[in-house]
Amino acid sequence: MNQKQDTIYNCFWESVVKFPSRIALMYKQDGKYVNITYQQLSDYVDAVAFNLKKLGINRGDSVGIYSYNRPEWVMVDLAVLKLGAVVVPIYHVMTPFYIKYMINDAKIKLLFVENAALYQKLESIQSEVPILKNVALFDPSGMNNNKTYLKFDDIKKVPDTTLQTSGFTSQVLADDIATIVYTSGTTGEPKGVVLTHYNIVSNALAGIERFSVNENDVMLSYLPLSHMFERTGGYYVMMFSGGAIGYAENFSTIVLDIGEVQPTILVALPRVLEKAYETAVQKVASGPWIQRKLVTSAIKNLNRYYNLNYKKKPIPRILKIKCNIYDKLVASKFRKIAGGRLRVMVSGGAPLNKQIAKIYHILGLNICEGYGLTETAPVISSTFIDDNRLGTVGKPFPDVQIKIGDNQEILVKGPNLMLGYHNKPDETRKAIDQGGWFHTGDQGKLDKDGNLIITGRIKELIVTSYGKNIPPIPIEEKICRCGYIEQVMLYGDKKNFIVALVVPNKKLIEYYARSNKISCENYTELCASNDIKTFLTNEIENATTDLAPYEKIKAFTIIPEGFNIDNGMLTPTLKLRRNKVLEKYKPLIEAMYTKTGPEK
Repeated sequence: MNQKQDTIYNCFWESVVKFPSRIALMYKQDGKYVNITYQQLSDYVDAVAFNLKKLGINRGDSVGIYSYNRPEWVMVDLAVLKLGAVVVPIYHVMTPFYIKYMINDAKIKLLFVENAALYQKLESIQSEVPILKNVALFDPSGMNNNKTYLKFDDIKKVPDTTLQTSGFTSQVLADDIATIVYTSGTTGEPKGVVLTHYNIVSNALAGIERFSVNENDVMLSYLPLSHMFERTGGYYVMMFSGGAIGYAENFSTIVLDIGEVQPTILVALPRVLEKAYETAVQKVASGPWIQRKLVTSAIKNLNRYYNLNYKKKPIPRILKIKCNIYDKLVASKFRKIAGGRLRVMVSGGAPLNKQIAKIYHILGLNICEGYGLTETAPVISSTFIDDNRLGTVGKPFPDVQIKIGDNQEILVKGPNLMLGYHNKPDETRKAIDQGGWFHTGDQGKLDKDGNLIITGRIKELIVTSYGKNIPPIPIEEKICRCGYIEQVMLYGDKKNFIVALVVPNKKLIEYYARSNKISCENYTELCASNDIKTFLTNEIENATTDLAPYEKIKAFTIIPEGFNIDNGMLTPTLKLRRNKVLEKYKPLIEAMYTKTGPEK
């Protein structure tokens, strides 16, 4: 494969030629997984491309996909790219305001919508998007017959005549625009990241090489395909290597779906891995004494084995015997929950807690942490399966260059770097300097072996009135590790001390209240009680004992409602939208500063 010449469709077509009868996609139908082979998928793609051409979609036109993950997403994506048109994914929980912005900014002519519920959201803005000529539904059940829309079942029908679009499409070039991906971002208006076929192909092929992906690998897809982490790592990587993708029915069925699909590779967000860990800890803690003792002892001995092995020191025979037993009694049970065949998990999108990563690792669940952005298609660097330096995000992908600039900012250059931001030349010039280096906005350093370590984000850095620079994320992670606190956001820019908004873990706080006979009318009242405030004060102080005085929280307010995607406080990749949180809770934050003296 010559990535400098190949397009996304051509890389997929090579897999069709090599593995026509192998499973490409798996999806749930009536509670059971149904398979689609590479040849069947190719036939669908050809049919969709043929019918899109009839609908007037030509090279350079924009086609939107407004849907959660499903096989139809892939069929449309590959068909559009085959024609040389541009795919614009829209996250399925986006608000009408953002949907309208994307349609108008990218000039989307045809939009594929998942179902009637999403069509209803679109309907509220249809008069404001005159560029949109056609809407097609993947699942039209529940739709009013008076509505004007196309049915995807008609678009994917193979025509009677010989397909005019089958096979290799030489008119599409590697340097052509493949997609415009809008970053929801943690601040400001969304920016359309313009990526070429070459950007994405180079990144996907590097991922295949880094993790030795082949036709025997299976992936469970549950992170949104509207984001490049899943799209490149969980979709293109698999399609280019001849592997299989199984789609989760929804977020609530992931554990069940993993058991059925039995993936060999999984891509995950750190918050998903941390939540899984927290759930396991709570389950063990609430179990019988003998279970708690067994798990604790297993973790302790497996950790010792890992440390000795990592340092290339001799491992005592008795420790080897113990760890073999603990692996069968404890670690194997955790691996079974992950399907029993998992050989690697790739974590990205945000920093992963090092202690949690190590626990997964010693249980035999290899976690390779990566780093990247939408603007870099998306991966910049990652650790290796056989050289997994925990606490780092590894070494750059082939041909990707990293250097540390002013203020410890990570600068990047390589074949995966975007063309720029759509319709935003000024923003593009700010992001990519005259030397061609992309300014990530993240801070980091390189260790002696060339592994990248992320240390913070420039825009999130808190600068106090005393001139102290405080990266909030490591402190927030420390506090959340106590278990009783689900989420926390620090604030203190241009202030003389740090305050925080604290979201408790509802189940654990209610359990604590029952155990300590703290009675309240409801959960909101419980969060406002002095008993809970005192308890969480002690938890926060215990979690932050090693911090410098200026890094410690002097006051905090408990809020019952969590930060999530639906209320706009989290991005689709589960990053905190600090400006949105500040906007909503500014009176509470200011109140902590107007009180006489900092709280303890």
